Amino acid sequence: MNNGTPHSIPSLLKALRDETTTLLRQEVTLAKTELSEKVSVVVGNSVKLAIAGFVAYVGALVVLFALADLLAMLFVRAGVDADMATWLARAAVGLVVILVGWAMFVKAKKAISAENLVPEKTLQSVEENKEWAEAKLQHSP
Repeated sequence: MNNGTPHSIPSLLKALRDETTTLLRQEVTLAKTELSEKVSVVVGNSVKLAIAGFVAYVGALVVLFALADLLAMLFVRAGVDADMATWLARAAVGLVVILVGWAMFVKAKKAISAENLVPEKTLQSVEENKEWAEAKLQHSP
């Protein structure tokens, strides 16, 4: 109401249109901000994951060579030819490493999925704004 007189339907519709336009602009801005924040987090975590993987890889190589040598020695003591024992030990250790690497890959891929980029706050805000707009329309003259 303006000065005690009711607004006309065209002026109410214009006000609703203007408010809706402003609201949509704000929602787009919120979505951009939220997506930007989520992408930054994913990129930062991806870099950390890559660095951690490389450091672990270098350390693991040293340990894996030692394990392969130990396993080869155990094979030789069990009566396997020395050349065959070395090959067999390295193959066994390599297979275990491949399985561990695959498990790590699957876990990292899941953590970097598109589901983590969903702008949850924006979606919640859009839902609230939809409810607000529906309530405004129901209470219009």
